[in-house]
Amino acid sequence: MKRLLASALLILCPMILDAAPLRVFIRGGEKTHGPNAHEHERFLNDWKVILAERGIQSDGAKDWPTAAQLEQTDVLVMYAQEGANATEEQKANLAKFTRRGGGIVVIHTAVVGQDTAWWKSVVGGAWIHGTTKWREGPMALHYVDEASKRHPITAGAADFKMDDEIYYDLDVSPEVRVLATSDTGDGTPKVQGQMWTYEKDQYRAFVTIPGHLYSTFERPSYRAILLRGIAWAGKRDNLDEFCKPEEIKALGEPELGIQP
Repeated sequence: MKRLLASALLILCPMILDAAPLRVFIRGGEKTHGPNAHEHERFLNDWKVILAERGIQSDGAKDWPTAAQLEQTDVLVMYAQEGANATEEQKANLAKFTRRGGGIVVIHTAVVGQDTAWWKSVVGGAWIHGTTKWREGPMALHYVDEASKRHPITAGAADFKMDDEIYYDLDVSPEVRVLATSDTGDGTPKVQGQMWTYEKDQYRAFVTIPGHLYSTFERPSYRAILLRGIAWAGKRDNLDEFCKPEEIKALGEPELGIQP
């Protein structure tokens, strides 16, 4: 009887693990700009609810998670002004988190911090104070590669135009995989990465620069990309697990669901 019970548990354990909820911690921050821009705290509050509604175990704060909180986290989502600023203790906590395979998703301002070399080594790219530039306003996002060669995060996604902000002349590792680019618009024929993935040791990082305006997060197509990025960083098998059908549909029709 004991052998039968043990065999049954061995069969069921993988199923239980696959069904375990993804645990996400959102590292938010204070609002720093005018209406609809850099809504870090609003994102924190809204997306904790959005993720919970999608079956994700969500938590968050306007600062780095503690070591204890990271132990209960699978993916750390970061959206805060100079979100990469960290104490030595926080850096050590993050290193322990990534060593066990914890994933990271970095949005817009969280690519910025004082220790460029350290943050680049963690997520594959970082802001360089005095060198990196930005441009606000109408922008076009171009997904790289043919559709058949796309990364799972951007599979089926069509290029789109929107008002937001791009960063360029970042310090980016040659080891990243660029998923989307944009023209810098500075008068030179230059395009630079605005989304990328970075895999190192046992963990995954997804970086997406769009997110200056809160309305960007309300785009069904962009929401699908972000949710897929979270699922990918969390090593889920089905990257559409947390997306709604209309969001997946909007990937190929970027203006779908956008209010005029």
